[in-house]
Amino acid sequence: MEELSPETPKKKFGFQLIFILYGVASLLGWNALLTKLDFFNHFLKGMNPNTSFSFLNYILNIFFQFLLVVKKDLFPLKCQLLVGIIGSIFFLLAIPISTMLLPKDSLPNYLVTGGLVVLMGFINALASGGFFNFVSHFPLEYIVAFSAGQGFSGIAMNVLEYIVLVSAGGEEENLIILRAWIFFGVSVFILLLSLILVLFNYNSEFTKYYLSKSSEIPKGSLLEGDTQLNEEEQGIVSEKENEKEANVGKEKSGGPLTVFITLFKKIWDLDLLMVWIYIVTFALFPNASIGQKLFNFGQYNSITIITIYNVGDTIGRYLVKILPKTKRFNSVVIINRSFLLFTLVFNYYCQDGLHLDRTLTSILLILNVLILAITNGIGTTLCFGIAPEIVEDEYKGLAGTSLSFFLIVGIFLGSCVNFGVDAIISLFRET
Repeated sequence: MEELSPETPKKKFGFQLIFILYGVASLLGWNALLTKLDFFNHFLKGMNPNTSFSFLNYILNIFFQFLLVVKKDLFPLKCQLLVGIIGSIFFLLAIPISTMLLPKDSLPNYLVTGGLVVLMGFINALASGGFFNFVSHFPLEYIVAFSAGQGFSGIAMNVLEYIVLVSAGGEEENLIILRAWIFFGVSVFILLLSLILVLFNYNSEFTKYYLSKSSEIPKGSLLEGDTQLNEEEQGIVSEKENEKEANVGKEKSGGPLTVFITLFKKIWDLDLLMVWIYIVTFALFPNASIGQKLFNFGQYNSITIITIYNVGDTIGRYLVKILPKTKRFNSVVIINRSFLLFTLVFNYYCQDGLHLDRTLTSILLILNVLILAITNGIGTTLCFGIAPEIVEDEYKGLAGTSLSFFLIVGIFLGSCVNFGVDAIISLFRET
């Protein structure tokens, strides 16, 4: 943990709350679409949004996440955050509107909506990569707050879905549309609140102090005239600029991949752990999890399992405060959770193949999902908390962007593995 110096601003609880909201905003756009898949399944059943949306989103998401790592100055940091939030607002409105206005289950609807989901991948890359870059400059407690906010993002979307289901339940198309308007309207409101906080807090003395340590002092056309750096801050920037100039020859001679390779050598183990976390998670969640029956919950079955996962994920992110903050501990957690690839799938066999008691298999399902979620939260937060501590100040933000890139790679590979998991589950159902 970083020690306070006379120049270090006092830590404020209010800023931790702001970082929680930043965490919510960083994933809310995509979480909202995934939570309302029933809406898209109604209008685009032939497109199979459960699977196609994720793969379409990865096309630009992975590409731009990689660009943000190898070309760290591709977009100014504040621009990334603002465009990421504003873009999420735009697509949360444009995608459902195009889905409703175009002919139901038609080729034009598939092409337009699918195209918007592809373009949203770019926005998701900016929002995710930008926020991970931003928070990596701050002490661990703020990284934990941000990470917990990402867990709250999922919980908020699921609670909102419960509310709209209870208030406007039914399978009639007008009710499905009404629920969508309420759901996406509230989601946009949360993003607008996050946008206001970014605008007002990015130039605060608290933010300037930590960003200046990595030569990320707010500057440029978006900020000109807002603040004047004092002599001490100018000295910090000058020192960082001198360090950059000393290394500029090396970076140019190695091409745009030099920084990425240099950083990867420093945190390769954390990058690979991040990939494995999300391979295991997305091989099992949501498809292999929400397809199982939970007691007799009926239409609330899937949303309840997703809520259990998000609650567990958030708990795991907060547990990091009291757990060992070491690579060894994190590696043990992440590697040992791999047993869920067997137990969660086997529970499917117990339910569909052996027809065991529904109460028993439901309890086992909850335990499996909770372990999957809690270890996901612990592993993710520790990776993002440890990486900035083991690299030089100038690499802190880039370390967060790098882990964000490998997180997306893990999601993509896990989604591919999920096809094999689904094939195994289909065999169980046939027995």
